Amino acid sequence: MKEKKILWIITFNLIIIFSEILFGIISNSFALIADALHNAGDVIAIVITYIALKLGTRQTTFKYTFGFLRSEMMAAFVNTLFLSITMIYMVYQAVYRFFNPEIIEPLYMIIVGTIAVIANGISAYLLNTMDISTHTHHEHNHHHEHGGDANIKSAYLHMLSDALISVGVVTAGIFIYFFRIYYIDSVLTIIFSFYILYHSYPLLKKSFLSLMDANITDISPDELDKIIKINENIIEYHDLHIYKPSSKYNFISFHIVLKNNNLILKEIEEITSNIKHNLKKYDFNHILIQVDTETHIKNKINCELKE
Repeated sequence: MKEKKILWIITFNLIIIFSEILFGIISNSFALIADALHNAGDVIAIVITYIALKLGTRQTTFKYTFGFLRSEMMAAFVNTLFLSITMIYMVYQAVYRFFNPEIIEPLYMIIVGTIAVIANGISAYLLNTMDISTHTHHEHNHHHEHGGDANIKSAYLHMLSDALISVGVVTAGIFIYFFRIYYIDSVLTIIFSFYILYHSYPLLKKSFLSLMDANITDISPDELDKIIKINENIIEYHDLHIYKPSSKYNFISFHIVLKNNNLILKEIEEITSNIKHNLKKYDFNHILIQVDTETHIKNKINCELKE
C-alpha cells in the first residue's frame, strides 16, 4: 500500500515537472522552471529514498561488508548538491532578467501553476495519510518507527511547501495578466531559489558529514565518558570512532583498558554488555568494543592515524 502511494506521488510530480518546464519555456517564465526543478529535486529524493530503502535491506557480502548502507547518504548528497547548483544558476538568470525584462505569457503560468497546486496538494494528502497509518499501526513499537514517521512528516511538509510555491506562481501570473509587471517573475524566482537553498542545506551538510565519517550523533563527550567509564576497572578508552552511515544506523567502536588483568572472560563480558546496553539508549545499533590490558594505555581518546 505504501509503495503504491509513493508511485502515485512520483506520477503526480512527473506531470507537474514536464508541464512546468514545457509551459515555462513557452510562456518565458523562469518562476515556472524554478518550481519545476524544485519538484524534480523532490521526485529524485523520493525515488532515491525508495531505492536506498531497497538497497539498504540487501544482504552483506564479502565484497560489500557493510551492504549498501551508504547508498542513502550518497544519493542525498548528489541530489542536494545538484539542486543547489541549479538554484544558484536560476538566481543568476533571474537577476539578469530583472534588469532585462522579457514579455511573459501569464495564462500558462496560471493554468500550470493551478495544476501544480492540485497535484502537490494530493501528494501532501497521501503522505499525511501514510503518516497517520504509520502512527496507528506501530504504536507498540514507537521507538523503532520514530525515524520512519519523521521521514514521512518531512516529505509531507516538503510537498505542502511545494503547493505554496505553486500558489506563488499562480499569484504572479495573475499580477502579470492584469498589471503587466513582468519583473515579478524574476523576484519570485529569486525568492523560490533562496528558499530551496535554505531548506536543502541541512541535508547537504548532514549527507556530506556522513560520507566523511564525521560524528553527527546526539551524544556529548561527557555523556559518552559516563557510559564507558561506568565500571571502576576501566582506566581509559581510546581509538574512538563514531559515524552514521545512514539515517537508521549509528556506529561506534573503541578500546577499553582494564585495571584488573585477572578478570575472567565472563566478568569482562558483563562489563562490555553493560556499556552496550547503555549505548543502545542513544540509538547506537552497531557497537564494537576491544578490551586491552594496562600495557596499552594511550592517554588519548581519539584514534591516532599512522602510516
